[in-house]
Amino acid sequence: VSMTVEIRTDTYPEETGWTLINNCDNTEHGRKNAGYYSAKTADHSETLCVPRAEYTFQITDAYGDGICCGYGNGYYSVTYMGNMEATGDGQFGTSKDHTFGSCSTPNPTPQPTAQPTPQPTPQPTPQPQPTTSPT
Repeated sequence: VSMTVEIRTDTYPEETGWTLINNCDNTEHGRKNAGYYSAKTADHSETLCVPRAEYTFQITDAYGDGICCGYGNGYYSVTYMGNMEATGDGQFGTSKDHTFGSCSTPNPTPQPTAQPTPQPTPQPTPQPQPTTSPT
């Protein structure tokens, strides 16, 4: 399924980072370390193809002042399966976590039932045998 991470950096973009962890199998599905972003007050978008699962998205700021306010109007959002699951105006200090999704799998569609078979035809009746002598 599709997941989109959007970030607008503040005037210190090199401080901004994020991680995306699949909580169902504890694997990392995305990461941008501090130092990755270099454009000040710029919009960044990344679309990931991920399995259905429960995720934790963590946004970080290496300096500890978030991505807003006195140093720009940064923000972030995460869209998963068409739904906005995490969003913030950048006021989070060092980090902020958002957890969404589910580890349970949806119920599978039941198998189609087989078409009924037609009723068996009756056994044919034996043909009469001619007699050897006339009656």
